[in-house]
Amino acid sequence: MLVRNEGTAASIKWKSWRRARWGPITLGLASLAIAVPGGAAASVTASAVPVTHALPRSAVHADQTWSGYAVTGAGPYAKITGSWNVPAMNCSPGGGDASPWIGIDGWSNKTVEQIGIDLDCVNGKASYHPWVEMYPGPSDYFKDTVHAGDTLTASVSVSDGRWILTESDASTGWTKTFHRTPKNPPEQLSAEAILEDIGSGAAPPVPDFNAVTFSDITVDGVALASAGTPHQTSLQRGSTFLSQESPLSGGTFSITWLHR
Repeated sequence: MLVRNEGTAASIKWKSWRRARWGPITLGLASLAIAVPGGAAASVTASAVPVTHALPRSAVHADQTWSGYAVTGAGPYAKITGSWNVPAMNCSPGGGDASPWIGIDGWSNKTVEQIGIDLDCVNGKASYHPWVEMYPGPSDYFKDTVHAGDTLTASVSVSDGRWILTESDASTGWTKTFHRTPKNPPEQLSAEAILEDIGSGAAPPVPDFNAVTFSDITVDGVALASAGTPHQTSLQRGSTFLSQESPLSGGTFSITWLHR
């Protein structure tokens, strides 16, 4: 099992999480804020934490920790863009960590070029932590205020071996852009929009994120559904589905939380 380990953020009391990723199940086509249960959401910022999102695999496993859609077969993929909402978390069922992101590679190979955000429930409170990563390198977390109800817009692109990863929140007015040049050029075999279950064990607890909608996802200028062969994947623990994905319509779909 490949894991990522997380240190303690300077501004927040964190548990030390062992985060593991198993790969998505291929089925075919078919943030931020502290939310206090019963109260208003308050903004929070995150300090940089050395974290590595572990390697995904496209094989079928009993437990699945990817929810969303990936496309393959029309690479090399050079750019993915899109948006998703920052959900109001319900932490009363218990703790957990989910992470929506977009990226290139990772469906069936050993690199992932990705940018996204962690949605954490710890001690009954929600906190949201944006990050960027060039796996197998570590995640870089960054401090920016985001509120539940905001919309994040992101892109991952490459030109002449130079990667540009951008994430922004129009509601609070920030944009972060990262430039990366990997020593070994990625293969660019897939592109995906994913909500990932992260934590200790093969299928860790999934916090109640209500619903996340990915919208206007484009890959190399065309809608995600038309950018290759689409693959749907669901969060799953044994025979129990933990998420439900709507059909992929162009570049838009929703993921609904079902079980922790």
